[in-house]
Amino acid sequence: MTPATGQSTRGEVSPRVLVVTYALDPTADYVLRELNTRQVPFWRTDLADFPTRSTLHAELRPDGQWAGTWQSETRGVDLSELRAVWWRKPTTFEFPDIMSGPERRFAVTQAKQAMTVLGSLPGVLWVNRPQANADCTKPVQLAAAVESGLHVPATLITNDPAAVASFAQRCGGRIVTKVLGGIVHTEDGKRGQLYTRRVPPEQFDDPRIALTAHLFQREITDKAYEIRVAVVDGQLFPAAIHAPDAAARLDWRQDSRSLTYQPTTLPGHIEDGIREMMRRLSLVYAALDFIVDRKGAHHLVDVNPGGQWAWIEPTRDALTHAIADLLQKGQTV
Repeated sequence: MTPATGQSTRGEVSPRVLVVTYALDPTADYVLRELNTRQVPFWRTDLADFPTRSTLHAELRPDGQWAGTWQSETRGVDLSELRAVWWRKPTTFEFPDIMSGPERRFAVTQAKQAMTVLGSLPGVLWVNRPQANADCTKPVQLAAAVESGLHVPATLITNDPAAVASFAQRCGGRIVTKVLGGIVHTEDGKRGQLYTRRVPPEQFDDPRIALTAHLFQREITDKAYEIRVAVVDGQLFPAAIHAPDAAARLDWRQDSRSLTYQPTTLPGHIEDGIREMMRRLSLVYAALDFIVDRKGAHHLVDVNPGGQWAWIEPTRDALTHAIADLLQKGQTV
């Protein structure tokens, strides 16, 4: 799949849409091809391109507004023309190998601070602001979900092995553990993923729990299916996910090839709770994961402010157009 790279070059119409993501992001490609079709100028870049392959020039005007450009040799944006930023999945800044460790750490801090110029520009739509993404941690999102009227499985975060057994007992002896952050990890140069894992009774008091914080939840043992809900400015795009085999039944990410998808609907009170939770989390876009039990109850288990959606065919076209509409318009409802 060839990534969409943007239309604007120097001397052409300045892009009003800035897309910040990694080079091979197929989810972004669907939306950017749609923007190309609509002839909406955009510039796609990555934080990894700064400062070695792109240049920021921002000058504070007497009225307190920043003016200038962020551009590569062939493309860029005029800060005064910018109307929407799609902050997808940027990778980290890159610097020359000749820099020492302290120099590199200093340079990263400087670059991060410089990029906040973008956040100070008035009248710019963000999908989403980086700080809102960073603030959407497991503890924060689960609390916001409960406060918004959504149901969350019983949850414990602890580094105390003695607390796990009593928690498991209150959960009927069936608990799972999952990471508090991203599931991707690298060990000995090999990339892997940390999926949701069932905790057997003999590990309830594992002393290694004391080494760091862990998240435990009651296992939904009567799971019927799951739902991935993509939310775009209050619009909901739910798709049911059916996983037939044992591994994917516990965590469907373990075997995506066995999954089937179909359009579905959500109860009204779930829709209302989602919109309220998004408001509390200051998110314009997020991908939510629900477990639906055999009684029809919906249990929220994850909120991902940068979650993927393009692989789910039943909702892909609608989501492509909804995000393109939002970026083109440059404002929320």
